[in-house]
Amino acid sequence: MNDEIGLVLSGGGVRAIAYVGLIQVLLENGIVPTQVSGTSAGALVSALYAAGYDTDDMLKFFKHTPILAFSLYARHKPGILDSEKYEKFFKKFFVENSFEKLKYPLTTTATNLLTGKLEYFNKGELIKPLIASCALPPIFSPLKINDNFYSDGGILNNFPVEPLKKNHVKKIIGGFVNPITAVQESDINTSLKLMHRVYHLGLEANNVKKFNLCNYVFLPQEIDKIGTFESKGIDKAYEIGYNHAEKEIKQILISLEK
Repeated sequence: MNDEIGLVLSGGGVRAIAYVGLIQVLLENGIVPTQVSGTSAGALVSALYAAGYDTDDMLKFFKHTPILAFSLYARHKPGILDSEKYEKFFKKFFVENSFEKLKYPLTTTATNLLTGKLEYFNKGELIKPLIASCALPPIFSPLKINDNFYSDGGILNNFPVEPLKKNHVKKIIGGFVNPITAVQESDINTSLKLMHRVYHLGLEANNVKKFNLCNYVFLPQEIDKIGTFESKGIDKAYEIGYNHAEKEIKQILISLEK
């Protein structure tokens, strides 16, 4: 297994913490991704990994960074929460605030709302592109970067495998935590739940088509038990991810030998 290994992670809110469990199992089995790409919460996990954090510290990041808090509410901005107010939490973990200072190359995505196009970020300032990649409207306000306004990269690409292919990475492990499964009426009984359901139904079909660009795709179906913004689900999401990866590790190893 001499080829470089890439890791691409979709968004999914709290569900993306399952990737921390996946990474733990990969490392325990000598599988070390050396290029990473991600969007939204998958970009956060990718960035923490690329910065060299172990999985315990990755979990600390998510536990210490509030998802929904009154102090973060936006004033005079389009959005419920002010994305800029998250910078102080990110600075505690990304002190050097630079793509170039990461241990491994990282690419994140964000949607440029002014041009209507997807943009990739892989150099320069790190924190603002990370926050922008997660700024799902209308929950989070768009983030201004260089006179443009950016929102969640998952709007246009929730499975950014393209940067890895462009860099000629031959072995790719994908991660996807937005399984399209049947739901109950209670799963769409609020505006937030309904928006999330419609949002994912509309875009995930296109992302699934890209799975064949990977050697293996991590798809823990039981992750649908975790709500996208369910802050109390952090440990459970990690547990689901770790257990699923352990069950799949033989298949992962075989896929990387192809």
